[in-house]
Amino acid sequence: MQNDATMGQLLFARSCTLEQVCVELAKMFGVQATEIGVLRLEGEFLRFLYPAELQVAGRIPVSGSAVAAKTARTKLAERFNNFASVPHRTVFELVRLKHPEAKQDEEQLRIQKLMSAPILGPQNRLLGVVQVSRKGPHPAAAGPDFTGEELGRLELTAKRLAMLRPEVLLGEPKRPRWWLELHNEQKKKTRAARRA
Repeated sequence: MQNDATMGQLLFARSCTLEQVCVELAKMFGVQATEIGVLRLEGEFLRFLYPAELQVAGRIPVSGSAVAAKTARTKLAERFNNFASVPHRTVFELVRLKHPEAKQDEEQLRIQKLMSAPILGPQNRLLGVVQVSRKGPHPAAAGPDFTGEELGRLELTAKRLAMLRPEVLLGEPKRPRWWLELHNEQKKKTRAARRA
């Protein structure tokens, strides 16, 4: 479980970015970085944070039938080793993704296999969804089926991400303690001045 240890080190690093997390997830599951998807909850919608090209492709309503929406609603991880037969929104698959290792003819391959897991913060609060896919012209060409063990590893990684690096997903920088204390003091002064 070398990749699990590397992921742990990455999540503890001060300069951890979402892109680094996704690249490490890709290594962990033997897929391309463009086969990792991270969505953030924004009100009643999910929006892609990674890959970056999908950020402008639209939002997914949590009440909808998409796999990511179901993951968000149920807060349960699932795997689909015959994903092409699962009803889903194909608009995201039509967006050209840039990856230095991808070959030109591989860029438009369809998702054949998929794992989806919720990213849950404190009090079981949904922060987003992480997905790992395998693409290909047909399921056999996409690679091996995802296993229950792999789904468990994705769930664990999602929990660790939510616990150790929620700011990476939320897009909010983690503030140093001194900044938080100063900010709280300023709030108290402002409230006191309003009361006076």
